Amino acid sequence: MSERENAKLALLRETLQENVGLSKYETDVYLALVRGGTQTMSDLAKTSDVPKQRIYDTVEDLRDEGFVEIIDDYPQKAYAVDPIEAFSDIQSQLKKAEEYLEELHETVGSVESGVALFKNKRTIRKYIGDLISSAKNDVLLMCPASKLSLVSDYLEGCETQQVRVIVSDISTDASSEEIDPDENLPETVDEVRGTSSTEHFALSIDRDRGLYWSSAGIGYSESEERGFYVTNPQLVLVLDRFISESVWPLSRPLRTRAPSLPQQYLRIRDCLADLSQIANSRPLDSIQIEFEGYHSDTGEEIRHTGTLTHFYYSEYDRRASLTVDLGGTEDEVESPLVTVGGVGSRMEDYSAHTIIIRETEGSTNDKLNAETKNYLRACRENLPRQFGTASAVTGFDGFVDRMREVIDEWSNGHQQMKTFDEFKESLFRFDASEGLPRIEWTQTHTEPGGHIAHTGQSFGALGYDVTLIGPIGTPIHSEFRREFRNQTLVSTGETTYTDYLRFQDQKLMFTEPNKVQISWENLLEEVDLTELAEYIDGSSLLTLGTAFSIPTLPSLFKGIRDELWPTLSSPPDNIQVSTGAVDRFTPSQVRDGYGELSELDKRVPVTVNANRSQTRNFREIYDGAPGTYSIPTVQRIRERLGVTRYIMHTNQGSTMAIEDDVLHAQAPRVVRPRQRRNVDAHFISGVAIGLMEGLSDGATLILGNSLGQYFMQHKEPPGPEELRSFISEYDTFFGED
Repeated sequence: MSERENAKLALLRETLQENVGLSKYETDVYLALVRGGTQTMSDLAKTSDVPKQRIYDTVEDLRDEGFVEIIDDYPQKAYAVDPIEAFSDIQSQLKKAEEYLEELHETVGSVESGVALFKNKRTIRKYIGDLISSAKNDVLLMCPASKLSLVSDYLEGCETQQVRVIVSDISTDASSEEIDPDENLPETVDEVRGTSSTEHFALSIDRDRGLYWSSAGIGYSESEERGFYVTNPQLVLVLDRFISESVWPLSRPLRTRAPSLPQQYLRIRDCLADLSQIANSRPLDSIQIEFEGYHSDTGEEIRHTGTLTHFYYSEYDRRASLTVDLGGTEDEVESPLVTVGGVGSRMEDYSAHTIIIRETEGSTNDKLNAETKNYLRACRENLPRQFGTASAVTGFDGFVDRMREVIDEWSNGHQQMKTFDEFKESLFRFDASEGLPRIEWTQTHTEPGGHIAHTGQSFGALGYDVTLIGPIGTPIHSEFRREFRNQTLVSTGETTYTDYLRFQDQKLMFTEPNKVQISWENLLEEVDLTELAEYIDGSSLLTLGTAFSIPTLPSLFKGIRDELWPTLSSPPDNIQVSTGAVDRFTPSQVRDGYGELSELDKRVPVTVNANRSQTRNFREIYDGAPGTYSIPTVQRIRERLGVTRYIMHTNQGSTMAIEDDVLHAQAPRVVRPRQRRNVDAHFISGVAIGLMEGLSDGATLILGNSLGQYFMQHKEPPGPEELRSFISEYDTFFGED
């Protein structure tokens, strides 16, 4: 034998003895049979160099181990079993050992990166089963049609979890049978979608563990199987979003189930998809939202519960959000309304990783507190026997509102675009197209707008004589002449227009400020002082809307105080000021604009009305840097303005700051409001009437709440009997004690 052959034979001997476990005699006998073929025991002793007295027992041992077979003849003979067959059991055992060790083995890479790679089908399938069985709340699966049998039994055990499945690689061949979810998947699967695209197997469990099987159902060779077991949270989120945001929207529904409450969600889009169905049969404020996550600015962990007020969702728009009322009280300056987005959102107030929706009994269970009860009692007892015995003057801003509808399509005439969300989606389509965006609208009607119009409507509905002074056109626009034909109209110049895009659920407003800001000088150019005094003298109240005129207010307030008031023999008992667009001007402009109010208040009591947002702007302007104050915000603002009363109005109620006291009155909650626009103006009108009729401050808040909430509920101001009825039923909007 050559040296090379001797070396190979020596290596083979070493392998059989050290790795297979054969003894030296067994190795020599087996190799002799492999090389020499069938031999008698005597011949075998010679060719193997094994002592003859050991040949028989050595051959018996090799037969027991499956390496040789014995021919019972005379003389007895032996031959070697085919090596492939002889070593098959060993190879099988090694394969099993390899698979078991792979399951047990956790590489350094998997610990550090949160990803483990498996190449064995059996191991991959084991992890799929383990993952689905361990799901606590949520299973999101994308599975090729050919692999559904691998997961069906595991999914059947998901009785309390939310399960969504995408079946991929569905044949588009007309002769192929359609996937039947009822036959291929258990009833525990909540929603099934299908796609003909070829997608790999992907599984997300509770959004914190996942598995990606890179060749399942794709037709690759077995050697290319790759199963990635993922525990890294960021990587799981990427996998989850790929399934839920890239593939899910483009897949077609195969089976859906009506959502039931309560329900927990890990994805805001899943929550909103269900809410879109739920909201068809329930009012939004009957739905309670509980969410856990983080404050988008500070990163602080939070858990809040509130009432749903609005949501935005489109399957083809990545943006998705909830608006939730956290239930703030009427005297809080910070709004109780917050926006909630999904994981990683930055545009909303909070980023939520868990959302639970429940059905509530509605907000009418809020109890009427003792303070509001006292004010309500005073209002009922002191309402005038007859409204309309006094008169008021309202100025100095006015607009013409043009009501428009966006055209969705032309068929049998134009069809209105019904919802604001549809309008937003049309803008997204414009953004994605190469053409020039075009919006078609039609004007349905026009109506008077601005402070003088809204207060004038409330006063007129209750029978009060009112004089409207403002930029209402030269000649006066027909909208004002038609609406206020029984009232006195005084124009201070040309008006401008506000365009409202009206949808069934919201309105979008485009406003052009008055061309000439109202100042004392401009006012006297249109109406001389004597004529102005005649209109105001003898009235019970002067109410002013300041809108976009903040920079010119000092001259107006100073002119009223120094030039107008001394000429009046019977001046109004109160001046009411409705704050304007405080956020549109610099802090110094706002401070200067309202700086003359304190001097005006020395001549006649001034009441300033503002909503929550305007109050927050005042706080930032007057307080500067945030801090801790012992005096309530509304009281600090009143003192800075130097006025008799400062009132903040919200949908939850109203707060009035007077000298040495702050009053709060809860407002009735309107469950299905017909109108949200201009509610502030009608609240202000209620306060104005309370001042004209000499009601107490607490009763005045009740009257303001009543006019505002009535308008929200009925889309028109109340008449005398409607107002009395609303106030008599005021406490029925609240839960019983």
